[in-house]
Amino acid sequence: MQLVYSAYRARGVIGSHARLRIWCREAWGFESLRAHIRYFKALPGLFYNQNLHTMKKTFFFLLTGLVIVTNIYAQESSVSPVKLIKAEKIYTPQIGDLGISVDILTPVMTYVGNMFNNNTNNTFPSVFSSPSYNGDISISGKYFIYEDFALRASFSVDNSNITSSKYVRNDVAYIENTASIAQVTDECTQSSKNMYMSLGAEIRRGYSRLQGFFGAQLIGGYECQNTSYSYGNDITANNNMPTQGYSSTPTYNIGNNSRLLETNVSGGKDFLIGLGGFVGVEYFILPKMAIGGEVALSVLLVYGGQQSEKSERFNNVDGLLEQNTRLFSEGTNSTTLNTHNFGNSFYVAFYF
Repeated sequence: MQLVYSAYRARGVIGSHARLRIWCREAWGFESLRAHIRYFKALPGLFYNQNLHTMKKTFFFLLTGLVIVTNIYAQESSVSPVKLIKAEKIYTPQIGDLGISVDILTPVMTYVGNMFNNNTNNTFPSVFSSPSYNGDISISGKYFIYEDFALRASFSVDNSNITSSKYVRNDVAYIENTASIAQVTDECTQSSKNMYMSLGAEIRRGYSRLQGFFGAQLIGGYECQNTSYSYGNDITANNNMPTQGYSSTPTYNIGNNSRLLETNVSGGKDFLIGLGGFVGVEYFILPKMAIGGEVALSVLLVYGGQQSEKSERFNNVDGLLEQNTRLFSEGTNSTTLNTHNFGNSFYVAFYF
């Protein structure tokens, strides 16, 4: 304690440090001056100093920052984490969607079926085929006004021309030289033109990936089969009945020396209109992609066109080559109730 007092001379009270005036030339007054030293050298920092003040300020700022960081962390911890919601896959068609479907019954029956009978082409049962019973592939389109209501149209076309040929003796060369082996070609062309169209509407029911549908449709179609012949040996005055490769005697064999040029007797030209209903089901194997099947019941009015034959012969009376066209039939009209499909029977469908 003595060390403290001798080292730290603080200001005292009046008269506490007074001495005789002889110790100093000039009087210092009654009040003692402040201490000669500001700090206690033996124990630095014991009393107030600048370094201690700076440390307090630093500690204050650190404490404030710690409180702020703690509050921010607490707020972040109180907020529940955001869960990512996986987008739901839409499998079925929606309002405004377009759809297209292609019949796959033909390749299934023709190719897959032939795997079991080697070389025989499978024919279609009439319940699945079009009116010509040839299993035409149909393309169908749909437009969805509502999710459960759609307009639809189907189109099927099958146009073909099959030409076969045969070599026969060249009559001109043979007449000149019986040893001649020259040949000419006869040809037979079979043409078929079939076109069908349907327009209708359907209503859908069902949930998830499985949907059923039903509806009605208007039907129209055109069918025409024709066979024509061309010959390598011409009919002349010296050769009224030339050699030919096809037995093409017309029904009306005028003069008994006519040969057939063209006929549509076997098929003719048919126009059909009708009204039908249908029912089917689709299963969506992928979003907007489905496998479906459909059956129909239709009433059809078939208007048969005229059937005729065209032939040629040499008219010995006139000495001219003439062509004759004979009407074979005015055509046959019929009404049928059947399950012919004018759209798709077994198909794959896409919606977008």
